[in-house]
Amino acid sequence: MVKRRLFSLFVIMTLVVLATSIANVRAISAPNVVVTSVYWGTNPLGGVSVHPGDTNIPLSIVLSNAGDATARQVSAQLTLATPFSYVYYQGGSQRSVPTVDQSAGDILPSFSFTLRFVLTVASDAAAGVHRLNLVVKYRTASELLPVEKIMTVDVPVWTGDVRVQHVLTVPSKVYPGDNQVIVKTWLVNSGAGSTADLQLHLILQDPFKPSSGGSDEFFVGTMQPGQISEADFYVDIGESAEFGSYSLKLTMNAPGSTGQVEIGQVPIYVSEKARFEIIQAEPTMVRAGDSGVSIWITVKNTGSVAAESVRIQLRVSNYFSGTLTDFLGTMQAGETRTAFLTVDVDSKAQPQKYRMDVRLDWTQSTNSLDETLTLDLDTGAAEVPIPLVAVGVVLVALVAVVALRRRRRSRSQA
Repeated sequence: MVKRRLFSLFVIMTLVVLATSIANVRAISAPNVVVTSVYWGTNPLGGVSVHPGDTNIPLSIVLSNAGDATARQVSAQLTLATPFSYVYYQGGSQRSVPTVDQSAGDILPSFSFTLRFVLTVASDAAAGVHRLNLVVKYRTASELLPVEKIMTVDVPVWTGDVRVQHVLTVPSKVYPGDNQVIVKTWLVNSGAGSTADLQLHLILQDPFKPSSGGSDEFFVGTMQPGQISEADFYVDIGESAEFGSYSLKLTMNAPGSTGQVEIGQVPIYVSEKARFEIIQAEPTMVRAGDSGVSIWITVKNTGSVAAESVRIQLRVSNYFSGTLTDFLGTMQAGETRTAFLTVDVDSKAQPQKYRMDVRLDWTQSTNSLDETLTLDLDTGAAEVPIPLVAVGVVLVALVAVVALRRRRRSRSQA
């Protein structure tokens, strides 16, 4: 009896050990599918930055089998939530679904499979990390027991933050009347994401205007996080501009829309320059054929700064020539000086009023500046020369004398 009991106890213990071993083997030899990586795009070494408004961007989710048995018939279902959606077209109509599914097949131990879901990001998506649920289903290799896991995946949406970093003009000092001024603007993307297809627009208002069509716009392209880019704009400054500081608005195309958003102010300082005014000009009329006519023009510096090396030039039409330039030297603020010019008038000049440009150029703080004023000069018909007049008078007198003598003769014969 004792031997039988001992034998029965031995059998029971052996069965327990075998059962425990089998259970341990089953516990150890089991698949374990987990999410090991999430990134946008198809390149795991360099994922792309996704922005609000992006469409049809592949989201890659890497499933890895961390167990020591094959995971059979692996499938995954991604539950979508704001700001993500899966958009497709059917019968010409846009549709969307709340979930997207994909099959991964069998995954061997230590192997991975990359799921790819093509998603659209809402244009009003907030920057940051958004969390989505991923349901993964598979079967064990030995008994084909179903396993279901609900995991969360972190999906990043980053936006660029492009701002004005530095501004300067070429030349460094600008004045009223300057053209083709280069406004060099440096931008920095201080955001966590890139900004793609960046188009800038410098908003110009009086007294500023574009130097040419499109010179107030600049295409930068893509700016990566931390990147600094330069944008150049070409601007004309009106002659009537008051000196002082101006602030121009710089905008960029809004991500995911056709609108513009302001990204900063572009400061421009317009320096004061001397201004001139014609006080008097004599004579006010000349005649066709005149030669060596002295014209004197009195100008005044009406500005509050001095002008050095002032030169005045009368720009005339084809009917005028002569000595048309004079140097006035340095003119202090409020000072008046007179330029003396000599003009020859072509005999073919038509009797009319001719408008001429009076150009003044000078130096101010090593900068070459100029201003153009206008002057009206009446031109009359050519005068008959005095000798011809005298000859005409003599001829008339002779004709009168001859006529008188003929009358006398006719009377005497009668």
